[in-house]
Amino acid sequence: MHAMAQQHIVAAPVKVKNSQQQIIDQLHQQCQQNDALIMLHGGDGYGKTTIAELFLEQASDYAECAFVTANERSTVDRLRAQILNQLFGTISLSDETLSRQIQRQQPLRHAVIVIDNGQQLPDSFLAECVATVSQLSAIGQRVSIIIAADSRWAYQQKPAPHLRLQGPVMLEIQPLSKDEQVRLVQALLPDRLKRLWSLDRIQQFLSTINGYPGEIQQRLQLALATQAQRYKDAPAEPQEHDDSISEDDVTLSDNAPTGGRSIKLRYIIACALALSVVMGAYLNRQPLLDWWQAQTASEPEPQQPVAQQTAAEPQPEAERPELPKFEPLTQQTLELMPADLAISYRDALSDLNRVAAAENDPRELDVALIKQQPVAQPNEAEAPVATPKLPYQTDDIAARDPQRFGLQIAVISTEALLGEFRSDYQLAEITEVYQRNDGRFVISYGNFDSLQQARAGVAQLPEAVQQMEPWAKSFAAMQAEINQPEQE
Repeated sequence: MHAMAQQHIVAAPVKVKNSQQQIIDQLHQQCQQNDALIMLHGGDGYGKTTIAELFLEQASDYAECAFVTANERSTVDRLRAQILNQLFGTISLSDETLSRQIQRQQPLRHAVIVIDNGQQLPDSFLAECVATVSQLSAIGQRVSIIIAADSRWAYQQKPAPHLRLQGPVMLEIQPLSKDEQVRLVQALLPDRLKRLWSLDRIQQFLSTINGYPGEIQQRLQLALATQAQRYKDAPAEPQEHDDSISEDDVTLSDNAPTGGRSIKLRYIIACALALSVVMGAYLNRQPLLDWWQAQTASEPEPQQPVAQQTAAEPQPEAERPELPKFEPLTQQTLELMPADLAISYRDALSDLNRVAAAENDPRELDVALIKQQPVAQPNEAEAPVATPKLPYQTDDIAARDPQRFGLQIAVISTEALLGEFRSDYQLAEITEVYQRNDGRFVISYGNFDSLQQARAGVAQLPEAVQQMEPWAKSFAAMQAEINQPEQE
């Protein structure tokens, strides 16, 4: 029943709500004003991942973005490689720190790195993130690192007060407003149940929870599953029936209330009788065969009708039509054939060619020659000025619906490295490339209706590319990277 309820309830379309935009605005303010490590924290179901992705969607207008998700298998080298791949397109593993490797690359106007599921980060890499922010800001390189994590783990990373060290900026996710909670429940409810959930019932349901998106979805799913199970377990209404019981309704069990078992019993008895008859016939097959042969020999043959006897009797030799006889073909016979019938293959072929040449109309050849003449090119002054075509699939990306989404796999700085990267990971046939206004190339995959579909589309990529953790990006953000003027 729990699985049946999951078929009807789906996540609401991802759209920035006012309460979510407030925390996103705080992230923008911290990133643009200070170079600091930011802790975006909250409990399970608070929507940390959704807010982080929505923030990246907006931050891509002014910064180079990278998004990675930590897990129990994440190592320091792997995390570095994922971040550098998304920022610069480099994929080589190195023991150098993240700060040192960023300094070796082409300077960025502003680097924004988001790490989800931060409680799974190795302690050494967390210390490396702190050092990266301080070292790059000291040389004038703008960098912001945002770690989305559980609140309990985030507060444990604050330095002790007596150390007098600047700790990370703490931003806690707030619950949705009351109106947003009601609209979210209405969006999650199946159409057939919306009329049963009035506004009072929705408010009563929301009064027992804190009001975070994931929590609302889980609790509503549980409520719908419980309600469906209650209807399923409800006893059926009793039906009127005749108290008289016939012999056909008697079963082997005295506790059987219906005639279903009696039908099964009669079917079993019939099968057993048929099986016993077949077994008896098989065991006595030889006497039965002898009896059958004796009966067949003693029966007189049935007389056939006169018409059939006449048709069956063979016709006498005199009445059969004689077939014409042909003499065998000899060399002398060929000599007696007319000359026009004994023509050779070479002579026939020569005659066919001569007739075909006579049938050709010389005017058709002239027309063909006229058609093959090259068309005169217009003067260069009269030729229309063609719109320059952008490289790769840049024009296609710029013409797509800005409300749809794709997956950004990597940002490559040079065209030679782009070809090697797509060839090594077998991406040339399934991905698209567009060139940003700063000259870099972005590898994109897919064309999805929503952010949720884009996230699920990561599973369609090769396993090695999935480990790079491509992140969903709207075509509106891609088009902004193509069209906006380069900042000095």
